[in-house]
Amino acid sequence: MVEKNIKEILQTGSSLLGINLNQRQLHQFQLYLLRLKKWNKHINLTSLKNDKEIVIKHFLDSLTLISFLKPSWEVIDIGSGAGFPGLPLKIALPSLKVTLVDARRKRVAFLKEIKRLLDLKNIEIIQAYLEPKRSILPLASFDAVLGRAVAPLSQYIELALPLVKEDGLILSMLGEKKLRETLGNICQKYPVSIAECKSFILPFSNIKREIVAFRKT
Repeated sequence: MVEKNIKEILQTGSSLLGINLNQRQLHQFQLYLLRLKKWNKHINLTSLKNDKEIVIKHFLDSLTLISFLKPSWEVIDIGSGAGFPGLPLKIALPSLKVTLVDARRKRVAFLKEIKRLLDLKNIEIIQAYLEPKRSILPLASFDAVLGRAVAPLSQYIELALPLVKEDGLILSMLGEKKLRETLGNICQKYPVSIAECKSFILPFSNIKREIVAFRKT
């Protein structure tokens, strides 16, 4: 059973992030939450057990990326795991074309189940290891690359660069750690520039999230 106030937390929290979810989208998030909890009893998808925590730290956290994206874009979520951030963004922005990538067969099976359950269109799910030199993923094909806790920042940039189009974005979700001093080094080491930085406090929490958009140059 989903906690009674979850719908309100979703609606209010997303509104605070500048997103207006309709009733269908709210229902999709609730179905996603229920199925996530069910599968999590058998495979490790999240360490969070509380509905409110899952909504805030997974759903709303994923939605902090939405202001960087255009509705018609094609994006790829690498190391997607249980679907974060790609699936919440797809629910909130249905016209987005999304590719989810994870190496583990059971997690890919879960993502396919959510795709079927929520009747999501224009979404591809691929089982693949993230190996830049032997990638089976489409190269230079995506307007933006997304990832959350995939790898250290430098390694994440290396994984993302072959996938993103020229002038496309690599979105990095940073926590409270002071990583800003490393950003200049990243721009010197790789063919990227900093397009935009935004800071968020996740609704209903004191968790700070900093998003850095790197542009491929």
